[in-house]
Amino acid sequence: MAVSKPLLLLALVLHNTRDLLGAEVKSSIVGGDDATKGGWPWMVYLSIKTDDGAQKWQCGATILNEYWLLTAGQCWDDQLISRWDRVGVWIGTHKLREPSARYMHVRTIIRHPEYRAQGYGYINDISLIQLKKRISFSKLVSKVNLPGADDTFTSSSECWITGWGDIRKDVPLPDPGVLQQLKIPILAQSECRAWYPEVTDAMLCAGNPAGGKDACKGDYGGPLVCRTGSGFVQVGIMSYGNPDGCGIPGRPGVYTRVSKYLAFINNYISQEP
Repeated sequence: MAVSKPLLLLALVLHNTRDLLGAEVKSSIVGGDDATKGGWPWMVYLSIKTDDGAQKWQCGATILNEYWLLTAGQCWDDQLISRWDRVGVWIGTHKLREPSARYMHVRTIIRHPEYRAQGYGYINDISLIQLKKRISFSKLVSKVNLPGADDTFTSSSECWITGWGDIRKDVPLPDPGVLQQLKIPILAQSECRAWYPEVTDAMLCAGNPAGGKDACKGDYGGPLVCRTGSGFVQVGIMSYGNPDGCGIPGRPGVYTRVSKYLAFINNYISQEP
């Protein structure tokens, strides 16, 4: 049976993922469990490659509409921001080792103009990806909803993170690479700033204070979603955490607060190619 080029590319990307360590952007989920196929239909797997085709790092992303995706600003270095040919976009993915995903080509990447690194964290850590072709929605592929500008979410909200990152420090997600999910609480802003004084109102913290449950290497750019009366909305984008490891007690993850960037997002996603 003939194998399409996109599926061969996915196999090569996943093989290289296991062989390359020390990438600049690292992330995954600690303490999670296997997600149900189609349970998080807006999830996107991003593979960022070197010029020779090897995987440089990976990120998560979400589907905003038929042409636009949402992810972190840190997923692109100054060279990659204009090298869209080095970005692999996979939608409809559940198990990384199973060829059920669809490969999409990038038209352009727009990183927030005031994005910057700060210490081991980031400011305005958000970017948008425009695709060349329209996404066809299905039961397994659909868009995520965004919060309102004044929506608030607290520790009592039901919130989840999802991703294909490490299951603990320097331990990659084992084959077949099933999407991981983790229910995680949002923390009070005062508690967040006690751990990370640099945190602004455009960021939030989420995590288990006791440790053992967290985003990790390979998950950044992925979503923090919370349940509302009308379904899940994307409250945050995974941004950074403790540089010493994932799931460390008393050190939650830091997320870009999506509600603070609605003007930035809406300015672009109404545009079509």
